[in-house]
Amino acid sequence: MMWILSGIYCFGLWLVFAKLKLLRLSLPIAIVAGSIGPALIVALLFYHPRTTNVVVIQQVVPLTPQLTRAGRVTKVAVQPNVPIRKGDVLFEVDRTPYENTVARLTDSVNEAEGGVKVAQSAVQVAAASIQRAQADFEFATNQRDRQQKLMDASAGSEAQLDQAVASYAQATAALDQANTTSQQTELSVAVAQTQLGQARIALAEAKYDLEQTTVVAPSDGFVTNLQLREGALIGGPGAQPVMSFIPERKGSDLGVVVAMFGQRNYLLIKPKQYAEVVLDAYPGQVFTGRVMTTIDTSGTGQLQASGDLPDEIGSGKASAFAVRIALDDGQSLRLPGGAVGSAAVYTDHVQVAGIPVMFVMRMESWINYVF
Repeated sequence: MMWILSGIYCFGLWLVFAKLKLLRLSLPIAIVAGSIGPALIVALLFYHPRTTNVVVIQQVVPLTPQLTRAGRVTKVAVQPNVPIRKGDVLFEVDRTPYENTVARLTDSVNEAEGGVKVAQSAVQVAAASIQRAQADFEFATNQRDRQQKLMDASAGSEAQLDQAVASYAQATAALDQANTTSQQTELSVAVAQTQLGQARIALAEAKYDLEQTTVVAPSDGFVTNLQLREGALIGGPGAQPVMSFIPERKGSDLGVVVAMFGQRNYLLIKPKQYAEVVLDAYPGQVFTGRVMTTIDTSGTGQLQASGDLPDEIGSGKASAFAVRIALDDGQSLRLPGGAVGSAAVYTDHVQVAGIPVMFVMRMESWINYVF
């Protein structure tokens, strides 16, 4: 741009002083003429940043089937580059093995539920056994005490006392055994309930897998580069994306371009400043807009997490910083992802120097008809 403006300025000097001779060239005039032009060019290059690195960014969603094991595609329901709505079916995977898994795990859940009921019944039986053992223990205790009193009064026999003591010991052991059995049955209930919970989780995961056999559009948009075909084996551990989905631009992403500016005058750019954009796809047109955001970082300033110390920092290349520009007519513009062009941001400094930049932007838009 500097060479173009310099050539135009020199042509103007030649036209005024040599060709048309509108002014007589003198030393003061020559000094002024030789100073204004370069000063204006330097001012416009610095105070009104311009870049030829503008691109329309388009988000791409890689679609990967979320299946725990590989499945075979039975139907591809979408056509490439045809607009679709959110929830429309994209493709389907064979449901048979997943349905079999759901049926098998459903039986496992039913079996686990039966196990819980059996364990709970065992708890009730153990409780009844404790009651019976407790009654026997109390009876044996009373018998032992009665025989002991009779012996003390010399009214009983040694054999009857020994039999009562033995019965008491048996009742005590039976009560201890009943209590232990009750504890075991309670643990069995806890184990059965855990198994039931695991079976239900496995069934829920299997049902989720079954739902994932039908893949739908995550939003409005279209599919491009469609290479998926019926019979392809997809999904499972380490699955790769099988389809590229292009979501429809909405909200703050509509009518927005990204311009990359060098470090020299990047810090002069601020949100809401006036900007102009020229796109190669729209020759002869200059789009006005406003700076949305400036992104004060770049890949050059990023270090990857590692256990090794870096030998050097950065790539050595001059960093460029991204600026998002919202076009005033962006809501109605067709902006293909990857469309390129140039942009200029007009700051509040030396505003008169922005006029030549506007001229260059319009000239570039007309050149797009040819190149």
